[in-house]
Amino acid sequence: MWGIFLESVVIFKNYMGFHENGYLAGIYLFMLLYLWLTEKDKHRRAIFVYAPTLLLIMFFCPLFRKIFVRILDDSETYYRLLWLLQMSLVSAYGMVKLCGRHRRIGLVVMCVAIIACGNYVYDSEHISKAENAYHLPQEAVDIVDLIEPEEGRITVLVPADLIYYIRQYSTNIELPYGREMLISRWDYYHAMYEAMEEAESIDTENFVELTRGYPCAYVVLKEDREVEEPLTDYGFEVYGQVGEFVIYKDMTLTD
Repeated sequence: MWGIFLESVVIFKNYMGFHENGYLAGIYLFMLLYLWLTEKDKHRRAIFVYAPTLLLIMFFCPLFRKIFVRILDDSETYYRLLWLLQMSLVSAYGMVKLCGRHRRIGLVVMCVAIIACGNYVYDSEHISKAENAYHLPQEAVDIVDLIEPEEGRITVLVPADLIYYIRQYSTNIELPYGREMLISRWDYYHAMYEAMEEAESIDTENFVELTRGYPCAYVVLKEDREVEEPLTDYGFEVYGQVGEFVIYKDMTLTD
């Protein structure tokens, strides 16, 4: 039980950013304590005091975590409980209440404190300028626009780089496999994924047999992907190219 509690502490520290500075977490916890001591309205106490406190108690309770993991069969999502803490609401309300009659000033001070204690998110290496209104890679959008049917659905095989984006843009494009294959710890096996991504060079005969088992109307490969024999020798035709991605159309399925 003690080990489970310590794991929860680590998750909490990582979520709150204690490895960087933890100032925002400090503001939140201070305001939560302040509201415990000063808030008298029972409805506001329920929202700003009781709810987040109960959630914190549950989060650090080893028994609750064991039940959570047992029911959902997934310990990796446990941190998402902390999304319910209402950090911004509790912090802002606590500061405004602390300032009493000077609530406008309190709100401004709170906003400045949050900004000063946080980090500029757009400096993150994981954030880049959006290429379009969909906030998706333009290559993924262009590929779907090129092959999407006017009505109905088709199955398309794409490189792992595009899996996250194709289905976000269009539900008319079905994929042989999805995100489950990209999470290594889940340890899923899929013959099509093995042939497409894991093999050093694509065994064309076996690969084509797998694609037609779905069937995949189109196959998208990176132009530098090694293939033992050209797909065009097996009834495919180069339908187009978008950036580094070459789109092959299976003529045996679409004729």
